[in-house]
Amino acid sequence: MPLLSYSTYGVIGNFTIQETTDSVVVHYRKSAKDWFDTALTLAFTLFLVAGTFLLLRQGVKTMSVVVIAAGLLFAFQTFVQGAISLSHLLQPIRNLLVIDKHTGQVVARPHAFSRQRLALTDIKELVVRGQQEQVRFGGKRTTRTFCTISARLTSQATVPLFTLNTNRFLRVSARQLETELYSTARQLTLALNKHLQARYRWAGYSEAR
Repeated sequence: MPLLSYSTYGVIGNFTIQETTDSVVVHYRKSAKDWFDTALTLAFTLFLVAGTFLLLRQGVKTMSVVVIAAGLLFAFQTFVQGAISLSHLLQPIRNLLVIDKHTGQVVARPHAFSRQRLALTDIKELVVRGQQEQVRFGGKRTTRTFCTISARLTSQATVPLFTLNTNRFLRVSARQLETELYSTARQLTLALNKHLQARYRWAGYSEAR
């Protein structure tokens, strides 16, 4: 007798975990903060495009090596920023992670241009890592706080699975942000590990938080 088909859903933060008889699939719902960040990066890219055009046009017009060099530097920054903007715009929201129960395969899509296919037996450990990075925008420097969930394989290679960003427009205390991000990341890790059956490790951020 064939197994009856079923489908269950679980929601953790902006993530939805859908389980059926055949698979476990993780989807993502973009927050208002995600859309705001996308608009901000696109606006900055357009600013760099305009700056590059004006500098190169002026450099060619005056045959100034310095201005042309500045225009080429802006062109490089525009290319890098354009890639970042495109990544934000095309951020995957459907099928971020798919666990095929029949084949024992895992397909991860952590970024717009990245897809990893793994065997369940190759995943040795899940690592939740709290991270911070310095971001410069408009001459000002701010700290970006986020969490990553990665899979460490039996080959010792590390494969990124998810990046968790804050949903807050205003930056509250670093302690509060870290607590919220870490809590969501832990819940997501524990829910997925019912199927992945791997060890897990918490790294980064103080455990006291």
